[in-house]
Amino acid sequence: MLDTVAVPEQFEPIFQKAQEYVSTYFSQKKEDASTGKIEVFGQRYILVRAASMSVDFFDTIKGMFKDWGEEKASEMARSLLFDVAHAIGKMDARNFHQRMGLKDPIEKLSAGPIHFSHTGWAFVDISAESKPTADENYYLIYDHPFSFEADAWEKSGKKSSFCVCTMNAGYSSGWCEESFGIPLVASEIMCKARGDSTCRFIMAHPSKMAQYLQAYLRSHPEISDNATLYRTGGFFQERKKAEETLRESEERYRIQFEQTIDALFLADTQTGIILECNRAAMELIGREKSEMVGQHQRILHPSEEWDGKFSKSFKQHITGENLVETKVIKKSGEIRDVAIKASTFDLKGKKVILAIFRDITEQKKAEQRQAELIKKVESANRELEGLVHMASHDLKTPLRGITTLAKWLSADYADKLGEQGKEQIGLLLIRVERMYNLIEGILQYSRIGRVKENLAVINLNKLMTEIINTLAPPANISVTVENELPTIKSEPTRIAQVFQNLMSNAINYMDKPQGQIKVGCVEENGFWRFNVTDNGPGIEEKYFEKIFQIFQTLAPRDDFESTGIGLAIAKKIVELYGGRVWVESRPREGSTFFFTLPKKEMGVKNAKLKADIACGR
Repeated sequence: MLDTVAVPEQFEPIFQKAQEYVSTYFSQKKEDASTGKIEVFGQRYILVRAASMSVDFFDTIKGMFKDWGEEKASEMARSLLFDVAHAIGKMDARNFHQRMGLKDPIEKLSAGPIHFSHTGWAFVDISAESKPTADENYYLIYDHPFSFEADAWEKSGKKSSFCVCTMNAGYSSGWCEESFGIPLVASEIMCKARGDSTCRFIMAHPSKMAQYLQAYLRSHPEISDNATLYRTGGFFQERKKAEETLRESEERYRIQFEQTIDALFLADTQTGIILECNRAAMELIGREKSEMVGQHQRILHPSEEWDGKFSKSFKQHITGENLVETKVIKKSGEIRDVAIKASTFDLKGKKVILAIFRDITEQKKAEQRQAELIKKVESANRELEGLVHMASHDLKTPLRGITTLAKWLSADYADKLGEQGKEQIGLLLIRVERMYNLIEGILQYSRIGRVKENLAVINLNKLMTEIINTLAPPANISVTVENELPTIKSEPTRIAQVFQNLMSNAINYMDKPQGQIKVGCVEENGFWRFNVTDNGPGIEEKYFEKIFQIFQTLAPRDDFESTGIGLAIAKKIVELYGGRVWVESRPREGSTFFFTLPKKEMGVKNAKLKADIACGR
C-alpha cells in the first residue's frame, strides 16, 4: 500500500519497492540533542523551520534586489532559491543512490518522491500523463498537495500573487536530473498559496518546457486562465556571466586605457590625488607610475601654472566643453604644452575625474612658425603690391608718352612718312597697346585673392546677359544659354571675370562664318559644373595644359592680339574657390571649357589659402 506517494497504477510496483527501502532508510533515525545531532542511516540531517525556508527566505532574497523593481526582484529570488534547492536535490540523490546501491535510473527516480515525503518537503502525486523517458522528451506532471512552501505561506496569513513553491520545483528536478543524467527543470504552474486548488508542476528538459505547457493547457482549458510558467533557475549562471562580462569589460578598458596614445590620468575630485595613469602618461611626464599614483596632481604642472590657473578650480577648468591648454613639467624639468579634456564619473562609490592630456608642444611651435611665416608673407605681399602698382605706373606713363608721340608724328608728318613709315607707326601703336594690355593683365592677375570683395547673391542669368552686352559679339556669332543658370553667393567681380574671359576667348578665336557659343550648367556631387562651348578652330590635346599658363597663346601675337592672361586668370579664380577648370576639344570641331564651383558660399577665408595667394600659388 503506497502511503508516501501517489502514482499511476502501472508505476505502483516500482514505487512500492522504493517505498520499502526508503522507509527502511529513514527508520534508522537517531536524535541526540546533547550533541546537536540528528542522524538518519548514519548521515547527519538538520531541521529547519519551514517558514524560514519559504516566506522569510524569499522576502530576504527579494529585499536584496528591491532596487531592481518588484518583478525583477521576485524573479531573482525565485532563481536563487531554485538553484540552491536544485543543487541540494542533486547531492541528496547522489548520496542516497550510493548508500542504497541503486543503479537503474527508474529505481533512482522512484526513490525521489518517497524521500521527498520522509524529509518533509511535500507529498507527491504523479499524473498519468507523465512520460519520464531518459532523453529530451522527458515529461512529468505532478502535484504537491502538502507543499511545505505553500503551507508556510498559508499559515503566515499571506496570500501570494505568484507561485511560491520554488524550492520544491528545484529539489525535485535536481533529484530527477541526477537519476536520469539529463538536464531537467521544473516550474510550478498552479499554487495553493495564491488560491489554486493544488500545487501543480511541470518537469521537463529546458528546451521543451514551454512546448509542454502549451500542450497541457490545450488539453486542460479549465485551468488555462490561471496557469503560469515561471522562469526557473539561472541565478548563479547569470551571476557568473555578469562577472565574466564585467571582467571582460574591465580588461577591455584596461587595454584601451594602456594603449591609447594620449596620456590618461584618473584623480580623486575631492582630494586631487592621482589614482591611476597609463603608459603614455609616464612617457609624457617622464616618471614611473609609482612616482605619480598617490601624489597630488599638482606634481604634473609647473608651480606657477598650477598656482595661477588650477589651484582653486581645477575641475571646473578642465571639465567644460572646450579643451584647456596648459603646461606640464617633466621629471627632468622640461616644460611641455598640453591640451586637456576631462570628465567626471563614479568609480566604486568615489567621484573621480578622467583627464586626457595631449602633447601639443610641436603643434604650438608649428603654429608659431606659421604665424611668423604668414606675417612675413603678408609683409612681403604688401611690398609686392606696392612694387606692382609702382611698376605699372612707371611703365604706363612712358607708354602713354610713346602713344602720344607716335600719334603726333603720324598726324604732323603724314606727307613725309610715306606708306612704309605710316605702316611702321601703326605697328608701333599696336605694340604699345599690347604692352599696356599686358601690364593691365598682370595687375588683374596679381589682385586675385589679395583684393577681397564682399560676398553677394549673384543671379548668373542676369550676369550672363550683362557679359554678352559688354562683349558685343559680332553679328555672325550667336550666344545661347542652354538652361536656367543657378543663383550663387560669391564675389561678383571674380565670377564675372571667369565667364567674361572664357566667353571673350571663344569670340576672339572664332574662325567660322556662323559662330555658335553655348553656355550651360548642371548640378554634380555638391558642385555646379558650367560649360562654355564653341564651334571654333578647336585645340590639339597636347596644348590642353599649356593654354591655362600665363602669357601662353597658340596663335602668333602679330596675327591675333592676345595677352595670354585671360585663361590663367579664370583658372586661378576657380581653383581658389575649390573648383577646377579643364577643356575638351578636337581640332576644327570646336572646344568646350568646363569649370566647377562649389554650391556652398564661396570666398577665400582660411589662412592656408591666404598664404597660398600671398605666395603666388
